[in-house]
Amino acid sequence: MRVTFGTKYNQMNYHQNVLQNKLNDANNKIASGLKIKYGYQDSSVYNQDLKLDYDSTTLAQGIDTAKIAQNKTLNTDKTLAEISNTLTQFKNKMLQAANNGHSETSRRAIALDLKAMKNHIINIANTSIGGQYIFGGSKVDRPPFDSSGKYHGNNEILSTLVSSNNLVPYNITGEQLFLGTDSDKNRIITTNIKLLNQRKLHPNIMDAIDKAKNPEEVYITENDFLRDLIGDNDDNPANDGKEFFYLRGVGPNGKAFKTKFALEKGYANSNNATKVEDLLIKIGEAYGNTSQNKVVDVSLSSWGQIQIKDLNPGSSSIQFHMISSNKDVDDINELYTEGTRITTFSKSPFLAQKTLDTIETSQNIYQKWKSDLPTPFITKDNLAADKQTALKDIFDPSVSYITLKNLAFEEEKEHRIDIAGKDISDLMRLVKEFYGSNISMEITNGKVSFVDYEAKNNNSPSSFSLAISSYDEEGQKVKGIAANYEVEYDGTSFENQGSKLIGNVSQTLPFLNGLASNSTKLSEVSDSDLNGQLFNLQVLDINKHPVNAQISLGEKSYLILPNKNPQAEPYKIPLYNPESNPNPSITKANDVTYRQLMDAMEIALSYSNQDSKILELASQEPISQEGKNAYETLVQKAHGSVEVNFDEQSRINVQDKTTSRTNMQVIFSNSLSNDFSLNGIKNATGLITLNANNALTIDQPKVNFFEQVDAMINAVDKDIYRPGHTDQYNPDMRNIGIQNGITTLDHLIDHIEKMIILNGTHGKTFENIIQRNEMLKTQVDTIKGENIGIDIAETYNKFANLNNNYNAVLSSTNKINQMSLVNYL
Repeated sequence: MRVTFGTKYNQMNYHQNVLQNKLNDANNKIASGLKIKYGYQDSSVYNQDLKLDYDSTTLAQGIDTAKIAQNKTLNTDKTLAEISNTLTQFKNKMLQAANNGHSETSRRAIALDLKAMKNHIINIANTSIGGQYIFGGSKVDRPPFDSSGKYHGNNEILSTLVSSNNLVPYNITGEQLFLGTDSDKNRIITTNIKLLNQRKLHPNIMDAIDKAKNPEEVYITENDFLRDLIGDNDDNPANDGKEFFYLRGVGPNGKAFKTKFALEKGYANSNNATKVEDLLIKIGEAYGNTSQNKVVDVSLSSWGQIQIKDLNPGSSSIQFHMISSNKDVDDINELYTEGTRITTFSKSPFLAQKTLDTIETSQNIYQKWKSDLPTPFITKDNLAADKQTALKDIFDPSVSYITLKNLAFEEEKEHRIDIAGKDISDLMRLVKEFYGSNISMEITNGKVSFVDYEAKNNNSPSSFSLAISSYDEEGQKVKGIAANYEVEYDGTSFENQGSKLIGNVSQTLPFLNGLASNSTKLSEVSDSDLNGQLFNLQVLDINKHPVNAQISLGEKSYLILPNKNPQAEPYKIPLYNPESNPNPSITKANDVTYRQLMDAMEIALSYSNQDSKILELASQEPISQEGKNAYETLVQKAHGSVEVNFDEQSRINVQDKTTSRTNMQVIFSNSLSNDFSLNGIKNATGLITLNANNALTIDQPKVNFFEQVDAMINAVDKDIYRPGHTDQYNPDMRNIGIQNGITTLDHLIDHIEKMIILNGTHGKTFENIIQRNEMLKTQVDTIKGENIGIDIAETYNKFANLNNNYNAVLSSTNKINQMSLVNYL
């Protein structure tokens, strides 16, 4: 029988269980190293552990993604280094080509090496890692460059998430790499007609001291006299008059301008003579140079060509075109008559608009027995005419016949020549027939001259002076003769490249705001009021049908097209505001966008395919939703065969969707482009130029890598050392040449180095992120361990104490359990 109370037993049993539970908890903590296992055990510790665990996991993920991105930047770095090395080799070859004395075989060998290097760069640019192309932007699943170097990727930056809300970019896009912009670079342009010292070239005519001196081709310098640049027909500089210069272009501020100024060509005392330097100063003043501030630098190159450098880095605005004459006119077209001399500074293989109904020869200043036509004969297919060229291929389709008249004799009758079925050789034969065997017509590279052999034999001036006029079948004078392609500025045709027509002027926003897009307003590019501006749009449409259209900008803007019924008024189609629903409205001049301009061009280029009823409906007044729907139908119909868009340099491109070799032609010009009256000069800021016979670009902030490389290779292949190396009429006229190409190449190399630096910055960023995240993860893990982890020594000591207490309780309990009444007996 027991002598203890039941309550005492229960109490001891309770303490035993408590101690056992504590002992088990301490044992579990020692085994797991954690303070708690479940949240209910200590909610504050558990909640803090969750937060710290999230932070640790996020940092670990950031480390992993940063390492992957860093690896991609390392791959990109190796690829860029290979491109840089290839460009260094490319420059070595260019320097080798720049040295004169190569045979055709060695020069072609260099060109082949350069082509191989270009192809190697394209292959490098199509590098893929793990099935992803590194330079395609977000289009990583296909090669970003085709065999010609055209980019088919995008400009999207890929980023990796290295921590919460922290996206870090890691890629270099093909657009950045080969089509980027360097804001620290300056635009440099050059003329492409070599300027020679005419006194040294023609000493027998111009040199009063040493007429027997041998002619020399010596490039003009800034210290030469203006008379040496322009030339003269005698050796007396005192009898020379003024030289009038007609300058058109775009200034550093992005605004178009025109100016006319005169300089004294003659002099009695050479100390007071006007120098070429004075001309360069006047050109600089036209762009805004003052005695206190220069915005452009105007100089002569080593081979006698005018170069202009925009001193505002990053700007791509400046354009330049200039001619000069001994005659002061308000309209450039007046220079084609009265035997006026014209001196040109730029030439381009662009068809010029047909704006002349009469042209007159001028006496050659060095060969007085020869007279020259002021404009060359260029065919409709943009080739220099020769003896076999049909006359109908030279004149406008509206021309039925031409007339010839010797202006030396007032009583001389006009001779009529029907152009149908006749060619240049027939014209040459008829000239002899009309004016005798002493007068002979010659044609070289499309340039026409008339030689008076009687005057030549007598070494005397010729009195022969010929006027050519063009007429339609009804006997009315028509503007059927093309202007001189060297004299024209914006009245020039887009370049034909297979199925495409390409304008050569990038549409740039002033003040370094970049390139124009479809939604850009024309007024934003011109930075001026366009009210009252009228643009001529002369095209051969998709079916080779000639169309003379106009785009009129004002309070209401219109596309004006010839009516398909010759007796009816022209179609006057409003340029509808595309967002004017449900109440249609016509776009104001300063709100017209490039997309609207390109839509209008598409309609004109598909003119012969358009339904006359829809054209009538679209041009109805007053405007209505029905009229707007008709306009949209015209655009949709046109878009099926012709597409007008910007390329990557914001140049207007016309795509023929019906053939691989288009028959279309486009000439877009301001109706007052040739107007140099005071009013014309004042209103010049409204000019919008899509294609121009402008100065060539040596360098500019905008990079078009493969197009520029192709020009260099072409220069080597065709032995073009500098611009204007040949008088041949062909696209090589606008090649900047090997020596200028080296300047461009230096920019391309510098641009690639910047991309290497940018990619290196990305890589360094990820290296720093990895180091930082690893350090932070270590700190978080330490805090986490302190939060939920146990102190082993402390816990083990508690465990030992609990174990002792538990053993004591067990011992006491055992003794009590052994006590009974027998023990007291």
